[in-house]
Amino acid sequence: MSSTAVVPSAPGPGPGPSGGPGGGTEVIQVTNVSPSASSEQMRTLFGFLGKIDELRLFPPDDSPLPVSSRVCFVKFHDPDSAVVAQHLTNTVFVDRALIVVPYAEGVIPDETKALSLLAPANAVAGLLPGGGLLPTPNPLTQIGAVPLAALGAPALDPALAALGLPGTNLNSQSLAADQLLKLMSTVDPKLN
Repeated sequence: MSSTAVVPSAPGPGPGPSGGPGGGTEVIQVTNVSPSASSEQMRTLFGFLGKIDELRLFPPDDSPLPVSSRVCFVKFHDPDSAVVAQHLTNTVFVDRALIVVPYAEGVIPDETKALSLLAPANAVAGLLPGGGLLPTPNPLTQIGAVPLAALGAPALDPALAALGLPGTNLNSQSLAADQLLKLMSTVDPKLN
């Protein structure tokens, strides 16, 4: 009869700060969710990947507000399930291709913060700690303190400018060579 000793294994790359391998998160953010999808349907879809500790769909199922898109947060018991869930990105569910990303904060946000993530520019805001909103650029109407119209460039159509689009006549051929040189010299005085 031989006796064997149990030797503990050497410490290796173990769970990260949030308990997952490499410090991942157990929470995923799912955007581009169809307005007709229910919490129960989302639970069924993601339940195939692992045990769900918490699932919240915003706006909620009983919301009286009309919505064009919804956002869902799923907290899995096992962080590996959150990693696998990301592979459902571009899966068409009901009538929309889902976008699934890890949610960096690791906890499901409150309704106000969740609804702020519904804007198209913020579809992947969950990847950023704090989920920060991205700024929307304004159309270029001047260079420095010089308005483009003063340099001979066509003015922006206010209706198009409100959409962030240039005027219909703003192209490289609408400026004469001397106007273009004048424009460039205001940007860089060395171009005289």
